Amino acid sequence: MAASTSRQQPEALPCLVFDYGEDGGEQRRPTTLYSVADGVHRPCEFEELRDKRSWVTSHGWVLTWDPTTLATFLWNPHAAGRRRIVLPSFGQTTTTPPPADSFCALSGKPTDDDGGGGGFTVVMVEPPGSCFILFCHVGSSSSSPAAWVRHEYDIGTRKMDIEGRQRMKRSIHCITSCGGKLYHFIRSTAYGVLEFSPEPVFTTVRMKPASPFTTTDMFVASIFSVDVDGKLHLVFIFESGGGVVADVAVYRVDLEKRKHVRIGSIGDRAILVGGRRNDMGAAGWCRARRHGLLPNSIYWMNPGDRRLRVYELGKRTEEVRDPFKGVAESADGTWCRPYWMIPART
Repeated sequence: MAASTSRQQPEALPCLVFDYGEDGGEQRRPTTLYSVADGVHRPCEFEELRDKRSWVTSHGWVLTWDPTTLATFLWNPHAAGRRRIVLPSFGQTTTTPPPADSFCALSGKPTDDDGGGGGFTVVMVEPPGSCFILFCHVGSSSSSPAAWVRHEYDIGTRKMDIEGRQRMKRSIHCITSCGGKLYHFIRSTAYGVLEFSPEPVFTTVRMKPASPFTTTDMFVASIFSVDVDGKLHLVFIFESGGGVVADVAVYRVDLEKRKHVRIGSIGDRAILVGGRRNDMGAAGWCRARRHGLLPNSIYWMNPGDRRLRVYELGKRTEEVRDPFKGVAESADGTWCRPYWMIPART
């Protein structure tokens, strides 16, 4: 794949992106960025996000499709010059690109050594209700040209009622890249695994259940999976009455021993979760002090009450922020639901 660069300078990351879509004409609101470090809203200076459809990844890279030129490319918003990895256009294999609320992941970290990103796979998971993924092998040794492939998967069914009389096909809500494999959370006793050889292969790993502490006044509000330094982790967020965060638990997923191990600290890291496209998936993590964030903390963008909650794991303290303050509604009168954009780890 060819590579190119943008001359614009990188913005302060991580941030929440208030993106109103590529349509809307004259009524379309401009894309706005909310910097988490200083709590300031700024106009979006990323040309790659303007009037385009984008999907963020936990690696910090962003997949973008331009509806005007049909160009499709990966880019690193944190890198000086913002190097691009040009991909085949979605229009070569499908009449339309994936929906905006699809989930995107990379099987591995892109490299710029050969300008082609060498040896990783871009995976798009269509929204729940669909059982299709799109994938593109980038920089592989195959003699075939890179192309997007749309694949229908079958990972079993799930109950639609308590008795289990009605069932529906199970779909993947999000995937987490870890160690060259892609994991999707089924329940605390099972993870789905996606590998490519080069066709997609789906398997299941059975686990001993996680046992987070709960009470009658506290319930699990959200579960997120995230790769932290090459290890799969689960983040449980517990709420009590009034939407208050009662507790946050982080578990390391020991895939070899097939058990969950609760950890009390994530060190100088901040894990960022929630938001529009990550209701069940983590945006990722970054070094906290380097980017002006609170160490050993979980940043949760709650789509329910539109509040950003910062929870410090050691002190068990919570700070509540309002990133929607001063942000315009969409042209149709609804609130834009932001998504995370994080710095690519080096």
